[in-house]
Amino acid sequence: MWKLVAAVLGYLLMGPLGILLGLVVGHIIDAGKANLAGLNIKRGSVRQQQAAFFQTLFLLMGRLAKADGVVSTEEIKLASDVMDRMGLKGDAKKQAIELFNQGKAASFDLAEVLANFQSVVGERSILTRTLIEILLVSAYADGDFSLQEKSLVSQVCAHLGISVAEFEQLHLQIKQQAQFRQNGGAANHLNDKEMLQAAYDAIGVNASMTDAEIKKAYRKLMSQNHPDKMMAKGLPEEMVLIAKERTQEIQSAYDLIKKTRKASA
Repeated sequence: MWKLVAAVLGYLLMGPLGILLGLVVGHIIDAGKANLAGLNIKRGSVRQQQAAFFQTLFLLMGRLAKADGVVSTEEIKLASDVMDRMGLKGDAKKQAIELFNQGKAASFDLAEVLANFQSVVGERSILTRTLIEILLVSAYADGDFSLQEKSLVSQVCAHLGISVAEFEQLHLQIKQQAQFRQNGGAANHLNDKEMLQAAYDAIGVNASMTDAEIKKAYRKLMSQNHPDKMMAKGLPEEMVLIAKERTQEIQSAYDLIKKTRKASA
């Protein structure tokens, strides 16, 4: 369940987006019990949280497409392609399109949408972090993370209790972890020095930190993405697949750091 695709960031988007968003929506549609177009729900069940997530996601996708001006044909096609990859058909796809268009409208109320989302999923929810991750990736749909798009994602973070520092770190981590995901592909344009820096960024540390400090940061990040912990916080089993993928990326980054430090010791 997760992410909007962009050819420009193929190495960053294609894997997570197709898998993640597909899983989320698939879980909701298969259940067949979520009224995504007109939610009136209270904080509680996982199904309600998933429905709120789906609704908020497509609303914000539409808003992001409009953030830097006129919505391009490419952005509309990308949104449609994502829906197709997710297997949305008939009424389900119609609802997703309606939500996307509502997000583009001048009357769109960001504060209200986010307040409704937060009332269902709660504060500091794992779904909140997931939403930010998807939006960060979605912002590149037209090939550029514009200032307007960054401003919008920053506003979303502020409303949902994600600090500026957390936002910047998460943005950098997602980008660099993606390079490790495609270590045999797009990341090959990086030299050894750049790959090492990407590894540090992927874990949220820097070269001046001690081995112990880096290990602590690595363990914290692995703990945050541990499948069992994510399930305990309300995510269905299908949604945890991406967590396993991310732990592999984090592990690869940490292994490179350890290997490099050992060789230079």
